[in-house]
Amino acid sequence: MSLKSALACALIAIATGLTGCGTASLAPASADTTAKLMQPPPEGKAVIYVFRNSPPSYGWVIPVTLDGKDMGVTNAQTYFRWEVAPGEHMIISRTVDWSGMVIHAEAGKTYYVWQDIGVGLFVPTSELKQVDRLTTEINLRSCYLLESKS
Repeated sequence: MSLKSALACALIAIATGLTGCGTASLAPASADTTAKLMQPPPEGKAVIYVFRNSPPSYGWVIPVTLDGKDMGVTNAQTYFRWEVAPGEHMIISRTVDWSGMVIHAEAGKTYYVWQDIGVGLFVPTSELKQVDRLTTEINLRSCYLLESKS
């Protein structure tokens, strides 16, 4: 095996390991339709949306955690909707350069987070950014709700 082939194999192995395993499991269509209505949270809860609107060509699966719990993975044009108790919540998007964000959730409020996916040296990068409702509403039109592992 040539040095060039060995390097190519090593890069592929590293990229595969860094992007995580698994597939993004979609929620039922009825749950997606309901989540897109963006209704207020239930009594005593807050809601967090995390969406990823990257093009389908960005097919990497990116693991996401909430408060240290594995919630599943995102893929292109997918999103999560979580009902959470009031308080501090840590979201982490795990790529080669992990991105984290703390949400200080208040009961009755909804929070919107964009998982911005980029391309590093043959591997995905991610950045979590808090955005407004309108930005989220527009982007959810082309996204599909994911089932959380929680």
